[in-house]
Amino acid sequence: MGEAFRSDHVGSMVRPGKLLDARDQFKAGRISSEALAKVEDECILEALELQRMAGLSVLTDGEMRRDAYTTDQYDAIEGFAPKYPEVEQTRPDGTKVLVEMHTKPVIGKLRQVRRLAAHEAAFLQHHANGVYKLTMPTPVRNRTALQREVPAPYQSWEEIQQDIVNIFRDEMVALAREGVPYLQLDKVPTAYLTPESRAAMGVDASKAFDQEIAWENTCYDAVRKEFPNVTLALHLCRGNRVGWTGGSGGYDLFAEQAFNNVNVDRFLLEFDTARAGGFEPLRHMPKGKIAMLGLVSTKNNKLETKDDLLRRIEEASKFCPVEQLALGPQCGFQSAANRDGASMTIDEQRRKMELIAEVAQEVWG
Repeated sequence: MGEAFRSDHVGSMVRPGKLLDARDQFKAGRISSEALAKVEDECILEALELQRMAGLSVLTDGEMRRDAYTTDQYDAIEGFAPKYPEVEQTRPDGTKVLVEMHTKPVIGKLRQVRRLAAHEAAFLQHHANGVYKLTMPTPVRNRTALQREVPAPYQSWEEIQQDIVNIFRDEMVALAREGVPYLQLDKVPTAYLTPESRAAMGVDASKAFDQEIAWENTCYDAVRKEFPNVTLALHLCRGNRVGWTGGSGGYDLFAEQAFNNVNVDRFLLEFDTARAGGFEPLRHMPKGKIAMLGLVSTKNNKLETKDDLLRRIEEASKFCPVEQLALGPQCGFQSAANRDGASMTIDEQRRKMELIAEVAQEVWG
């Protein structure tokens, strides 16, 4: 059973300009990987200090070493396409842009060539000076999208999926063995949010979700079997790319299935806007599990008010006891290291973190 951790955040943080510059220089061949790592180290130390000073219960490295929240698996596993696909999307103002999607197609046999996150964990273990967590994308592949043919030598998507799950399971167990106290997977369940999106899947959505839960539980259960005190979490995300993409719809259609059957200690949930629906699905949260209410937006720089957060926590407590709640932002502050990927400055991010910690202290002590 993991800790309650009343003030949390999803993981990624706004990348400083010096890090974006260094990453561009590295990709252009103008600096070495060692020079890039030195800048990453500096930015992670700054991010850790910011989180400590803000008063958060849990620290991360801000995903400063990643191009995107999915990067580790693609750097560590052969068999994925070399580049991210680009898809045309429409901004709220009607302009069309090409957006880099952070799910690479499988093009061949998947083979792990190095650890996924050991390098990140080792630095955090040495420098966090507090409880820290490692975040990773779920091993479950998106069913909807950019790749329909099963690549050789695989005969089915289930074979591909099992190979990915096995790699993630072993990585999570290794991280727990090395002392990581909190492990989180990030999942984008937009296909399950509405009757229309579920119908568009072309399969039985409930059975498909059961299979995804089983794959994810393969990873969670392997950790829990050996390390019962490690905190395990699932972030249910609608996407936060450049502050405007993501699915609409509440958790109503799959909340009971997810909250009862995913073997985690806590769910990190989006509740910052009306697109996430109401708090009613929280009535399905079993005893002993925590719902982190993502009431603070990372999609814009407007600072929420303390009174509003307190009011909304009280509303949520009508459906789930307040002792099973926590507070945080709805998504990462910058899930990809691109220059249009942050919706606020580092200082505005700090204020939001401070507000989360202040409200959590007032509600839970």
